[in-house]
Amino acid sequence: MRILRVLIGTAALFATTAPGAAASRADWDACKGDDPDRSIAACTRIIQGRGETAKDSAIARGYRGLAYQRKGDLDRAIADYDEAIRLDPKHAEAYYGRGLTYRNKGDLERAIADYSEAIRLDPKLAAAYNNRGNAYQDKDDLDRAIADFNEAIRLAPQFEAVYPDTIIRRLAHFNRGGAYADKGDLDRAIADFNEAIRLDPHYADAHYTRAAAYANKGDFARAVADLSEVIRLDPKSAVAYNNRGSAYAFQGDIDRAIADFSESIRLEPRVAAVHYNRGKLYQLQGKNDRAIADLSEAIRLDPKFAAAYSDRATAYLLQGNSDRAIADFSAAIRLDPKLASAYNDRGKVYQLQGNNDRAIADLSEAIRLEPNFVSAYIDRGNAYRATGDNDHAIADFSEAIRLDPKSADAYYNRGLAHLYGGDLAKALADVSEASELDPQDAYKALWADIVAQRNNAPSRLSQASMRIDMTPWPAPIVRSFLGRMPPEAVLAAADDPDAKKKKNQVCEANFYGGELALRLNAKDEAVRLFRLAANGCAKDVNEWFAANAELKALGETP
Repeated sequence: MRILRVLIGTAALFATTAPGAAASRADWDACKGDDPDRSIAACTRIIQGRGETAKDSAIARGYRGLAYQRKGDLDRAIADYDEAIRLDPKHAEAYYGRGLTYRNKGDLERAIADYSEAIRLDPKLAAAYNNRGNAYQDKDDLDRAIADFNEAIRLAPQFEAVYPDTIIRRLAHFNRGGAYADKGDLDRAIADFNEAIRLDPHYADAHYTRAAAYANKGDFARAVADLSEVIRLDPKSAVAYNNRGSAYAFQGDIDRAIADFSESIRLEPRVAAVHYNRGKLYQLQGKNDRAIADLSEAIRLDPKFAAAYSDRATAYLLQGNSDRAIADFSAAIRLDPKLASAYNDRGKVYQLQGNNDRAIADLSEAIRLEPNFVSAYIDRGNAYRATGDNDHAIADFSEAIRLDPKSADAYYNRGLAHLYGGDLAKALADVSEASELDPQDAYKALWADIVAQRNNAPSRLSQASMRIDMTPWPAPIVRSFLGRMPPEAVLAAADDPDAKKKKNQVCEANFYGGELALRLNAKDEAVRLFRLAANGCAKDVNEWFAANAELKALGETP
């Protein structure tokens, strides 16, 4: 867990150095002041004046280096620190300031070398230990970083007595907490953040990073509490609203999550990730138009945001726009050729379109990228099955089961492959196992009943129905198999104001109605219903495949 770290600046250290009196007191006060431009002008007058000792000139160089550093002119800052060190090789604060400047330039090796020299010259310089610890942490040398933070904490009482404005203990605990978090030792990280907050209850950064540690532990309630405190302390913190929104989402409180993402966007509209987060939640709510709008904005803000393309593709697919879905999955793959989920999902769209060869190619690439991708094996198995390659289909379903022995879907699909491959005993064993693993799934219970009947085995559907929610669809189909609802009533129950939902439910009513007709030896009615299913079902569902297989077995065409 990467978090921000706090450096201790040089101003307080230089402030206690006592220069001589050759220059005017006003110039020294301005040189040491907080206004960089005034400081540079005054320090320059001191440096260019006469009568200053080498040590005083070094002090003035140090202050001017600090002023340049504040202005972001790091090269001039380093030049001044270099000269200060030349004039006074024992000027620990100049090494310290130059080390801080090198770290700001990203030159960690030189920063560490300067901090180390400052420590050699002044072994009680707690701030140098703290900042060297930060540099080690930047190098992922976490054990050395923690050792330095430990020393900074040990020296802190003495150091703060001399430099009361440095708040060294608070910062060192905060930074050590970050190092522990990077190591994955979240309990020690939280203990350090607790101490930083005890020392300063208004320390928003510590609340923020402690929230991240709680979130990584799965304690989202405490994460929300800390982020709420950050927001109280800093009501304009867009990142705190975003992170609290994420914590609410993990708690399942989608409305509050969306509200927080919206506030984050209001405060800072140009952050692609927040639009993406809100778009994902709108998608979860089935609000695909809003999801697409947010994901499109995320892409506009960050045209290389592969995940946003991939999720917008899913939203387009849910709207029935498979061509746009394929275009977006293709964009995601172009941006991130190792995004296995995009290959997997594009493969499923190709399968939906009936293009099983392309589906198999994409699903194979997803598996190559992620060899343990269980659902990709299941999807590729279904694509192989749709092409009539039952052996490869069964091999893929078997691999999925090897990878995840509790995968009810893998057993379910392998059972159907065995069924239409002519091995009724293996089919019954697999669909029965699928129903046992997922007892609340009505479809698995129905198929267990269909295959049991073909094996002349007793039906267990009545017992299975006791574990199924018999209120929503496909409960009417289950009732029809139990003899409690006639086929015309099932078809009537399939009606729905949502056209897509109605299409799916009518597809299922026709297919399972055909299975019931077969039981009654009403071949003509079975053929009629199977044809309706073959022509009306989506090409990526088992009912479409099974309807075609049943027609073939009956010697009929779709």
